[in-house]
Amino acid sequence: MNKRGTRALTSYKNNFVKSKHSQITIYIIIAIVILSVLIFFLFPKIKTIFVAQTPSLKLKGCFDEKLKEAISIVSKNGGSINPVNAIMYKGDRIEYLCYTNQYYKTCVMQQPLLKQHIEREILDYIKTDAKSCIEEIKNNLKKQGYEISSESQDFSVSIIPEKIRITIPGMEISKQETSEKYGDFEFDYNSKFYDLIMLTTSILNWEARFGDSDITTYMIYYPYIKVEKYKQSDGSKIYILTHTTFGDKFSFATRSLSWPAGYGLQETYKPV
Repeated sequence: MNKRGTRALTSYKNNFVKSKHSQITIYIIIAIVILSVLIFFLFPKIKTIFVAQTPSLKLKGCFDEKLKEAISIVSKNGGSINPVNAIMYKGDRIEYLCYTNQYYKTCVMQQPLLKQHIEREILDYIKTDAKSCIEEIKNNLKKQGYEISSESQDFSVSIIPEKIRITIPGMEISKQETSEKYGDFEFDYNSKFYDLIMLTTSILNWEARFGDSDITTYMIYYPYIKVEKYKQSDGSKIYILTHTTFGDKFSFATRSLSWPAGYGLQETYKPV
């Protein structure tokens, strides 16, 4: 190929590359324009979504610390914040969940619906501070010009497999011509409390029916839960259940089929 042909080919290639760059630049400009138009027209909608997400994150913060406190208290107290019928053990008041003050008698269930009882105890402990926190978040949104409406002010606590769930009623957030309605807010906290309560219920059924339970059998069937039982001089028993993987604990007391002193059947607890 002669020099003139070579120059012509080089010129053609350069023009082709410049043309491709120009096309790409034009496409980018068009994309930016389209995106700008979409943002301009959809901004009220986007703004509403962001507003709804922010309260959701803040609402969860209303429960974190108080929920941890409540779980810690009911775990070592036998399921109640302020146990009434209880026995002192290592400085803690542990509630009797199955009890009789008579000898030779099996115990009577004190909290037949244990899971529901603990849910109410946790709810009562956290609700005052949580409601104040929720109202503060709503008031801050109102100061920004938003209108907040909700069907109910109440919320609930549920102990379910693998977690503890707090549910807040849904609400509608609106401003000027935009409005968004949201269903219930649900906040889950990882916990093995459900497993411990179910095992506790089984032990209590054995105590009420037969006057005692075999903790070795339980640990064979539930190898991830350590079950300890300490008999006291008055016939009471202290149970301590520990989830070996996650560390969750639950302690409770029973007094069932007790014998008077002198029969040699009672074992006095000795610290290990």
